[in-house]
Amino acid sequence: MRFIDNEKIRVVFEEIYPNNVRSRDLASYGEMYTEDALWIPPNAPDRCGKDDIIEGFANTIANQDIDPIFTAEEIEVIGDFGYVLGTSIATIYPHDGSSSKVVRYRALWLMAKEGDEWKINRQIWNAKP
Repeated sequence: MRFIDNEKIRVVFEEIYPNNVRSRDLASYGEMYTEDALWIPPNAPDRCGKDDIIEGFANTIANQDIDPIFTAEEIEVIGDFGYVLGTSIATIYPHDGSSSKVVRYRALWLMAKEGDEWKINRQIWNAKP
């Protein structure tokens, strides 16, 4: 069972999340989070709860498209909670036609199991050089 849960968390981190960012689908983006999730981005206010997180994500993508690649480096599951530690390399494409840029992040997500699904409960990421 632990392997299955680790794999489900990896899929959220490496596949589902990046696909939802690329698609800009706000509803699908919000469904990845628990109701009381906390979103802690670098250089921006924290967001609490799905609606606030969706608003924060909408603001983030308002003037740019993001193409992220996530790599999980460590996943641990303890009962109905878990975490994933990993990296993201994202290419940012501004809508104003200016040059794209690549940004790197270190991410730590605390995950909570709801039924058979793993959802993001706390999401912290920091920009890296």
